[in-house]
Amino acid sequence: MKAPRAKNQWTAVGKRLDTFDRAGLLKLIADLYNAAPENRRFLESRLLADAAVIEQYRRTIVRAIFPDPFSHHPISVRNASAAIAHYRRATGDPAGTTDLMLSFVEAGTEQSADLGYGDEG
Repeated sequence: MKAPRAKNQWTAVGKRLDTFDRAGLLKLIADLYNAAPENRRFLESRLLADAAVIEQYRRTIVRAIFPDPFSHHPISVRNASAAIAHYRRATGDPAGTTDLMLSFVEAGTEQSADLGYGDEG
């Protein structure tokens, strides 16, 4: 039931966007960019697509899976997975998405090695 409502909402939004001129659209996008860090990261990922963008995502993933032990931040597989999904949706870059998945696995492996899971007989 939610899908038809979402489609109807997008149709209404699309009709409203058709009334904007170029300057109005740029202002709207600037407002979205400044409204939330997630919007900023999405737009930068979609429009800039440089190495610095993927490194931001990689840092987020590593911090979520293998946080600094003195920071008292919990391990968050959810946040790391969400970062990978966000990158995939923002860029559509399969190679970059795979690279981030490997960073996820590497951080988890480092976390396990740090905790000594491989040392037990």
